[in-house]
Amino acid sequence: SKNEQKNRRRNLVEYISLKAELPSDALAGEVRIELRGRNTLFLGGCRNIVKYSPELVVLGIKGGEVAILGERLICMSYYEGTVSIEGLIESVRFLEEKK
Repeated sequence: SKNEQKNRRRNLVEYISLKAELPSDALAGEVRIELRGRNTLFLGGCRNIVKYSPELVVLGIKGGEVAILGERLICMSYYEGTVSIEGLIESVRFLEEKK
C-alpha cells in the first residue's frame, strides 16, 4: 500500500541520515532552520520570499510558509534556496499550506 511505501522510504532516509551523521530532513529535501541566538536565522529549502519588511519576513517552503517576526529584520543573503536573516528575531512560525 502507499502508506507502507511511505513508511519504508521514511525509515530508509532516517537510517541513511544516522549513518551519514546528517539530519534526515536535509536528505529528504525538507526545510532546515538554524537559529543563532535571537539575531541570526538560516533557512535552507526556501522556494521564494513571499513578504519582506523590517518586522515580518515570510518565506515560501515545501508545504507552506515560514513567518519570521521581529525588529530590524534584514535578508543578508539568498542563494540556492538558503536564506540568512539578521535582526531581533521574536518568533518563527510555520504556516501550513491550505488544501
